[in-house]
Amino acid sequence: MDDNYAPLRLSTRAIVGDIDAIHLIEQKERLEAAVYSQDIPLCLDMSKAFLESVFKTVLNDRVADASIPSDFNPLFRKVKDEITFNQDANVNSIIERLANSTVNVVAELRNNYGAASHGNDGYHQNPVDMQSTEFIMSSVDGLASLVYSKHKNSIVPERANRINYQDFPEFNDWLDEQGDDFEFKVGEDTYFRYTASQVLFDKDIVAYQDMLIQYTANGDEELEQGDLDDA
Repeated sequence: MDDNYAPLRLSTRAIVGDIDAIHLIEQKERLEAAVYSQDIPLCLDMSKAFLESVFKTVLNDRVADASIPSDFNPLFRKVKDEITFNQDANVNSIIERLANSTVNVVAELRNNYGAASHGNDGYHQNPVDMQSTEFIMSSVDGLASLVYSKHKNSIVPERANRINYQDFPEFNDWLDEQGDDFEFKVGEDTYFRYTASQVLFDKDIVAYQDMLIQYTANGDEELEQGDLDDA
């Protein structure tokens, strides 16, 4: 395999900023490791598991107390209730059909040829070859990237059930301009320093989200120092 080959390039770019989404990152890395080792049955298993993690992350980000379906296809249907793939209705319908096909094919391949699907005869040879597997991986990569990118680009603070600090760099920068950094000494020459936005996010997420909503709706010119003091 080419040393420059990146099996999940699009997905990596889509989730690169979510450093706290540790399980999702681990699922992606497990799938990549299976590709690099050319473990075809494990690739099929991890393809489904990675997409499931993407779908569940999206739903838990967006829906409070979400009832998460356990089956793969109902899970994706619930994701489609939350995300529009394209603003043009006809294009959106076509993309949904393509995405549905990917989900169905991944589930079928995993069930029939995955490592954890069924025990086989000791001389069984998996008919799925590596070239086919790389094609499957590119489809999984594209779908995961599309879903996660559309999710991140369309979620709004008013609806978010779970928000991530790194998703709002402009707001964080503005907030940091309004107050001094917090610094405390832990050793003779050692200091810990936290920005105002970090402290507010970590200590009072509700106040952080309230200010974020105001900032998003009105712009920084409408937020005064008093709003920060009240938070």
